[in-house]
Amino acid sequence: MARLLVAAFGHEGLPYVDGAERLNIIVRVLDCFDEFHQRLQRLYGDIVLHAPGTKHDVAQAVAKARFDVAVVHEDAFEFVRSALIVQSLCDSGIRHIVVVTANKDRTAMYRRIGANRVIVASSAEEAWPKVEESLPSFASA
Repeated sequence: MARLLVAAFGHEGLPYVDGAERLNIIVRVLDCFDEFHQRLQRLYGDIVLHAPGTKHDVAQAVAKARFDVAVVHEDAFEFVRSALIVQSLCDSGIRHIVVVTANKDRTAMYRRIGANRVIVASSAEEAWPKVEESLPSFASA
């Protein structure tokens, strides 16, 4: 069964989690920043993957969980956080990393640091159908 990791900082991750669950994909939500810990735990409960906030520790925790694909929904207020997560996921060995951003000017930057696909969308609901296009090859693996 395919395994999806979602990196989001609040409610914006729900459409990815709901969509993956509808497709019977195992899904977890990454929690690696202390200021979001309680919110993520409250929203996602048992599917939260806790990792200390260093790049190395995140990469190790993610590698151990053996995900096939990751979706990073860009932090609307601090895109650098999202970029650091993409780098950590790349270091972890995830084969396919999808970034969702509302800013088309960041597409090249995310590709340079390891994203396989960058989707420009104003919301997760808008992005999910495009994210889902990336999943069939993983879901059947």
